[in-house]
Amino acid sequence: MHATLSMPSLSELWSLQELDSALDSRRASLDDARARIGETEEIVELRARVEALRAAVRSAQAAQKDVELEADDLKSKIAPAEEKLYGGTIRNPRELSDLQADIAQLKQHLSVVEDRGLEALATAEAAENELRKATAELEAMEAAWRQEQAELAERVDTLAAEIAIYDRQRKEQAAEIEQPLVKTYEHVRRAHQGRGMARLDRNLCLGCRISLPVSTVNRARAGAVVVQCPNCERILYA
Repeated sequence: MHATLSMPSLSELWSLQELDSALDSRRASLDDARARIGETEEIVELRARVEALRAAVRSAQAAQKDVELEADDLKSKIAPAEEKLYGGTIRNPRELSDLQADIAQLKQHLSVVEDRGLEALATAEAAENELRKATAELEAMEAAWRQEQAELAERVDTLAAEIAIYDRQRKEQAAEIEQPLVKTYEHVRRAHQGRGMARLDRNLCLGCRISLPVSTVNRARAGAVVVQCPNCERILYA
């Protein structure tokens, strides 16, 4: 494409591209900041784990309490039986033998229950320790998350304000340039990662790093017409 223009138009168009680059960068940063606002998957998962551990602790404590109650019940039966055995009120040998057997059986059962009680206690303590660790980890993670969220909210506000300023400057700058040139630039910019112009370095297009014909370079340097790179189509700026 070739069009007659004054030299300042390309310089102004380059300034427009600089504004577009600043806008693109800040819009990408704003999108990233907004995407990071809200609870992270790690916090949600850890909070669910803490709740599951709390339920496990409650269950372990309930199981321990049940074993303690069973042990207390057995002890409440053993104590009066032993008083009766050693109180001298029973003199019948058969009755004494039967009572001794009952007491022995109760004590054997109590021993089994007490072993279960130790296991239940160990299980409850392990669950409580795991819950304490997970809770501390969650509290630290939430504190860091709250700090990050505050920083992100501030960053969003800052970026939004900067974008508004750059956007206003961009509109003002675009209004100073011939509109056919702006349209050509914007068309190329959309097709080439946001860059509608490329500088010349001797005979090299810095947009695509391709060496250009001498005639193309000379026309671009003359500045009398708009010259686009024959390879990437970016407007050449000498």
